[in-house]
Amino acid sequence: MAQKPIFTWYERVNLLWKNDCFRRRKHQYTAVLMCLSTGVFVVYALRYNNIPGLEVLPKFTLPMVKYGNLSVPDNIGNGVQTNTSLQSSHYNQLFATDETKIISTQLIPVRVTLLPEILNVSTSGFSANKKMVTNSKVLKETHFMTISGNGRLGNTMFQFAALLSCAKRLNYTAFIRPDHLISQYYLISGTSSVSLINVEIAGEKAFGKYDNELESLNTSKNWSLGGYYQSWKYFYKDEDLIRSSFNFKPDIYEKARQFVDSYRQGNRTIVGIHVRRGDMSTSSADASGYSAAPITYIKKSMNYFKERYSNALFIVVSDEIPWCKENLKEDNGIAFISFNNPGTDMAVLSLCDHVIVTSGTFGWWGAWLAGGDVVYFKGFPKPGSQLDRYISREDYYPPHWIGL
Repeated sequence: MAQKPIFTWYERVNLLWKNDCFRRRKHQYTAVLMCLSTGVFVVYALRYNNIPGLEVLPKFTLPMVKYGNLSVPDNIGNGVQTNTSLQSSHYNQLFATDETKIISTQLIPVRVTLLPEILNVSTSGFSANKKMVTNSKVLKETHFMTISGNGRLGNTMFQFAALLSCAKRLNYTAFIRPDHLISQYYLISGTSSVSLINVEIAGEKAFGKYDNELESLNTSKNWSLGGYYQSWKYFYKDEDLIRSSFNFKPDIYEKARQFVDSYRQGNRTIVGIHVRRGDMSTSSADASGYSAAPITYIKKSMNYFKERYSNALFIVVSDEIPWCKENLKEDNGIAFISFNNPGTDMAVLSLCDHVIVTSGTFGWWGAWLAGGDVVYFKGFPKPGSQLDRYISREDYYPPHWIGL
């Protein structure tokens, strides 16, 4: 029969604690015990990815959208939400490309604090990942580019074209806001109200000269293009992409098509003429270099096409139709439009076989979209003027256009 211990475990510990040797060394034993407990704590945290006491935010179940191989919460730009309704159409608009569409939706648990690192967009003010990224797939899924410039339709079309081409080159996701001017006239798939973080505005040295710094933007951040980018050189490598992106809304296109087709009897060659006057016909604008083309240039350009196409018919688009009718009333084979709508006027020019350009970016884009022969006014900008110093004709006018 086993003998009963002389001391219980409690008495043994008590005696050990009162022992002088142990009392002199107990701080060392305490340190050893703390190290051992810390080690166990770290192993537990790494193994189970859970550190008690450090969970600032709880885990939520958020609606998720499958974008390529990446699952992203469907609350982009709206902060942390626990009952967000799934809006796949929002992602189809924001991320729509020819290669990638939303393929599935799901509900999965996520740690909300990871959202900024995944998408590089604003949720609740967390910082985005600012490391340089070179993987093209990661860039497309996490880096975004938009435009922040201003102006009327012609100016914004230059900005949008530069955005599409630059985003394609860097493999960023391009988008504009739903209320952007371009969205009033064109069917734009990449629209969103998303708020970007870690974003920087890219400017330009001059609004009418090609700036090659746009070729080498830092991929550690999002970008907003804030210049005018009035040069064909920003997007000439992506002409098919630009043309397909400027897709007129059905009602605008149909109205313009019916008007142009009504003048095609006898298989006539349609030549559009854009006459910009308005703010460019003042003496102060002329002194600055914003020169309106004289009637002599318009008639000279018309003769250029009459010599090449015996069946030519001219359609005049202008912000001063009365002035055009007064000065061109003696010419036969000419029509005037008065839709008084920038989108419809632009659509009419784009449906012409060839185009005559006077001044300004509106006529420039009408001619570019038409894609035929283009004659432009060499007096814009006015030679030797202040505007002339900011614009390079080689950068502004495509080389195959004809200056008269």
